[in-house]
Amino acid sequence: MEIVKFLNLSPQNSKGLHVPLYRNAKKLYNDALLITDINKSYSTSVSLLILSSEEIVKAILVLMHSEGYKVYQIDSAKKFFHDHKIRHQIAQLIESGTGLFEMMIVWEEERKKKIINTKAKWLNDLVHFIKDGYKAIQPMLKTKERIEKLEQFNDLKNQGLYVNYENGIIDPQNQILKEDFEEVHQMVKRIFYYYKGLRVFFHPMLKNHIPKSEIEQGKKDLKFFVEDAMKGFSFKDLKT
Repeated sequence: MEIVKFLNLSPQNSKGLHVPLYRNAKKLYNDALLITDINKSYSTSVSLLILSSEEIVKAILVLMHSEGYKVYQIDSAKKFFHDHKIRHQIAQLIESGTGLFEMMIVWEEERKKKIINTKAKWLNDLVHFIKDGYKAIQPMLKTKERIEKLEQFNDLKNQGLYVNYENGIIDPQNQILKEDFEEVHQMVKRIFYYYKGLRVFFHPMLKNHIPKSEIEQGKKDLKFFVEDAMKGFSFKDLKT
């Protein structure tokens, strides 16, 4: 009998299947925090956090597929559910999109503020443009740092679990420190936020809180990103 897997399921048959993936990701996430609180074992915690990020990325893919987005037609889609490195690369894309969205929000908020008001309009406009641009670019600068860290996720996960030898014994407890845990924790939280944001975005009751036209435009933008902007995209071009 043929074995049916996630990639074989239609969007309709995938409805709700993101939930058990989320629950497992959340369990791994909570276990990581528990180990930190009880044993201060930052190395094991980092590995569990990274495993939880891999699982929540799967939940994001299944959720988007169930809503009719053609994520399974992206190049290398067949590896989404068994190649953890590709899931780290998807996390990089999620972080890029989140950082860009945050930059746009900051730009819009700062654009409404006025810090000087002289008779020279050109001077006012120039100062405000520089001020707005500086503040707006900050989220993207942090996103660049996070992406560089995401590129190390596979190595960090292994370093947190295994003893190695390079001119001497390398113990996980000495490899992964509290600072590493805190940094990875914040990045993984952002991926969970993205998943939760998608769930809200696709919720049928959202129309009671946001104009339908805005929801439809958001869905069109997401559809364009997945089915047009990423058409022909290859994960081979990203670092792992």
